[in-house]
Amino acid sequence: MAQTTYSTSTHQLQHLQDPNVIVTNKNGTVVVYSPLTGNEIPQGFATDGSGSGFSLPAVLWIAFSFTVGVPLMLAGFRGWRLTTGAAIGLSAAVTSWSVFVNTLDNVGISDITLTALVLVLFGLGFIFGLLEVGRMVGLLQLGIQGGLAIGIRIVLLRNLLLVPEPAAFFVNWLLIAFCGLASAVLVIWKQRAGLLLGSASVGTFLCVLGTDLAVNQQSGMSRGLRYLIDRNSYHIVDTTNNGYFPPTSTLVMIALSIALTYVSPISYVLYHKPDILARDMNRPAFAYAQHRFFKGPFCPVHDDDIESLHASNEFSADEEPKPSGEETLSSSPNSSPVSALSQSMPLLKDCCSIPAATEKVRTTEGDAIANDS
Repeated sequence: MAQTTYSTSTHQLQHLQDPNVIVTNKNGTVVVYSPLTGNEIPQGFATDGSGSGFSLPAVLWIAFSFTVGVPLMLAGFRGWRLTTGAAIGLSAAVTSWSVFVNTLDNVGISDITLTALVLVLFGLGFIFGLLEVGRMVGLLQLGIQGGLAIGIRIVLLRNLLLVPEPAAFFVNWLLIAFCGLASAVLVIWKQRAGLLLGSASVGTFLCVLGTDLAVNQQSGMSRGLRYLIDRNSYHIVDTTNNGYFPPTSTLVMIALSIALTYVSPISYVLYHKPDILARDMNRPAFAYAQHRFFKGPFCPVHDDDIESLHASNEFSADEEPKPSGEETLSSSPNSSPVSALSQSMPLLKDCCSIPAATEKVRTTEGDAIANDS
């Protein structure tokens, strides 16, 4: 039985990663060689900074997941620069972690050191996202991350990933990339919807990760992420022999997190209206809840900005307002420079739009002036 297990692992390893040559010695130990140099590739453990049990790195990851995930899930759309900071920080953290785990040798660095480095890089990205220069980057990053979070969870819903065949491993990443691209397009096309979905998706992903780490430690979702991302030749034996076989509780939590992102029975509980449940079942739960609670734009408009824009839009009594079908970006009587810019750049439409109440006041004053003339 042991020999069969190693033979199966050897077969998988041969397909998983080239240019490794896998052999089995007389003791039944899998040994990895490089055909380029002929040297043995020593193997290490693919812990990748996750720690073990409730060690310090594990506790830090649990705390980090809830600290960032809960605000994004419940109020990411109202977070404004905090949200863009979190988006850029997450991009920096995930990218750096992926680079580390795929480039370190078999000795590597300690889990606590790797965790600390990734969290420091998150902090630097977060600070950059707080600045005005990082705002637009953060918006797009949040949209992409929302799609990636959904794609990754779909892939993790099965033992050895959605497409378990080693030769077709890339199909899993094609699905994840498609979800990320679709979400990026949504943010550009319909910014409000894209940001609502992105916030809810990333938030639920981090919350389910934190919950699973507390319940199943490193054997659940954490193991799946390492199996998906860690393709380091120094970890290939550990990755393949241990594989990804999540507990039932992990699969239930992942499926529930997807449902809470894309199904909306929660609206019935929030608003106590029987007709809402049937009408909104196909609407994202946490995304739709944020849409209902936060009516304004993603970027708040300050009072002094509104007053200055209002003053610049007043026209004289002898000016006739243009018919509704002849509005232009440069001369529309009731449109502000910001709203004109948002028409030419859809990504700015929701972020910098003027609240509906202010537009209503402008329209009323404009009608009154026109009547007086």
